[in-house]
Amino acid sequence: MKIKLRKFVTLIFIFCSIFLTSCTYEKNNNLLSKVNNIKLKLIWQNNIGKNNVSFKKLNPYYSKGFLYLANKNGFIYCINIKTGKVVWSLNLINKSCFFSSCKYEYFTVGPIISNNYLYVGNKQGKIFSINIKNKSIIWKQNIFNEILSNFVIRKNILIVHSMDDILQGLDKNNGRILWTVHLGHSNSLSIKGLSDPVLFFDNVIIGSDNGLVSSRIVTNGLLVWEQNLLRMNNKENFININDIDISPVIYKGIVYVSSYNGNFMAINLSTGDIIWEKIYFTHKNFIINHNIIYLIDPLNRILALNVKNGNLIWIIDKFKNNKINNLFIYNKKIFFTNNRGFLYWIDLNTGIFLGKKKIDKYKIHYILVIKNQLVIQTIYNKIYLFKILTV
Repeated sequence: MKIKLRKFVTLIFIFCSIFLTSCTYEKNNNLLSKVNNIKLKLIWQNNIGKNNVSFKKLNPYYSKGFLYLANKNGFIYCINIKTGKVVWSLNLINKSCFFSSCKYEYFTVGPIISNNYLYVGNKQGKIFSINIKNKSIIWKQNIFNEILSNFVIRKNILIVHSMDDILQGLDKNNGRILWTVHLGHSNSLSIKGLSDPVLFFDNVIIGSDNGLVSSRIVTNGLLVWEQNLLRMNNKENFININDIDISPVIYKGIVYVSSYNGNFMAINLSTGDIIWEKIYFTHKNFIINHNIIYLIDPLNRILALNVKNGNLIWIIDKFKNNKINNLFIYNKKIFFTNNRGFLYWIDLNTGIFLGKKKIDKYKIHYILVIKNQLVIQTIYNKIYLFKILTV
């Protein structure tokens, strides 16, 4: 009798434990969903140019209540951020040129704005400076080659990274070339694209197609330090692409940089010394938040890494059947897009899926975050403005 009673008590204890655990889990799960549930409210949408965004670096730029865009056909648009209406537009390509020659005039990068001046670059290696108040051309300058990286500006110097790994500093006021640096000879096999320059006070950090990352002085281009990411993944395979096309990221005095061949490094910003080195393949820009690196690998998995040692914290493969891109963080959530026009968001700490929204039937090219608003650009230059609401 005592044995049966003990069994009965044990069963009741197990049942209560399961019940309480279930209730606690359900309570916590509901709390998580309430905290992380968001809604995107469409403010406006507009078609700008209606042409394909062929170049990765033609991205919207926001300044003082206006959104500026350039399309490959040579048009620049100024849009009121509140209404989505075009305030003005400007065509910088010679209208009399034939299509066979105009293709070399296509815009490839920009715009960027400093004070009242806008800068864009084209496939022919020409840079334009435009006064956004009266739409007049202030200056034009031809550099060595096609421009494939975003501009950066510091101390009135416009820094340009062009094909064949040429880095130049131009006077932003008149276009005069102040200095020119050759970052080294590229390998015979290289991916088309260039690393964006990254500024840190009066230094510029830049990656090159030969696997080198360097720190240079903004005012004269002189070398501070240089580090080599070159490595052979397979000694039997002599083909090795060592391009650094991803923008370096500076975080707490450390430069994080990745090359096409999978070499991922943390480098001391002051000395160029390697702090740690790991193998993580990623061909898309990565982000860092609260001591965690987030990246997308070629299998479309999202990886979270420890910034101190590069060790893997977690990996999410739920989206491996999608081509995902455009990682960014907002309100403790990781957002990203896929090639079918969806925007997803997951929990920052765990990678748990939280929600998604269909934005467009075409692939999303770029997302710009302005406080609690998202400017979303598709590959066919359709522009959306969404407001992020917490439910």
